[in-house]
Amino acid sequence: MSFFGTNIKKIRQVRGLSQKAFADLFELNRGVISSYEEGRAEPKIETLLKVADYFNLDLHNLLTETLQVNQLASGSDIDHLMFATDHLPNTVLHNDPDTAKLQKILANIDLVYEFSGSNSLLSNYQYGDILFLNKTDKSKEPFSTLIAYIDGNLTYYSEITENEIPQAEFYKIVGYISLAEKKNILGEILERLERLERR
Repeated sequence: MSFFGTNIKKIRQVRGLSQKAFADLFELNRGVISSYEEGRAEPKIETLLKVADYFNLDLHNLLTETLQVNQLASGSDIDHLMFATDHLPNTVLHNDPDTAKLQKILANIDLVYEFSGSNSLLSNYQYGDILFLNKTDKSKEPFSTLIAYIDGNLTYYSEITENEIPQAEFYKIVGYISLAEKKNILGEILERLERLERR
């Protein structure tokens, strides 16, 4: 057994990368990274070489010992990491401290889900709301907190059929952003500005 899984998890945490973002760097899927980190699978030689080269790490150390933070600090700069901010200009990524904070937060999230017109709503949420979810074992959580993810849609566990259970992934909500609330706040700010202008 190698230390590869432990080390890539540490790399992700230090660099503020989600499993998905890390997987995208090496054209893998998130499930593969999860299986490496949990020790359920070992990577191909090609993947080992790519990871060691990308982060400027000694291959022997990557496989035979738990890496320390100071060993990871000498790796590639954070701005080389591909993240879900490709649409932003590089100057924003280099200069915005909030980007690093966002990456650290998202590193601990398994699924970010936005309610849009193309998917179904859960009660208590509106279109534009964004949920942050973590994968969970349905046998370890109360059913009332479980959300099933089936064919790109979220459903409360209590609303799925017996036939849907095998094809569902189960999550719990760890946070959300309501864009409707933001619009209300923005509206209040605009109202206050209008009142000030009238004076």
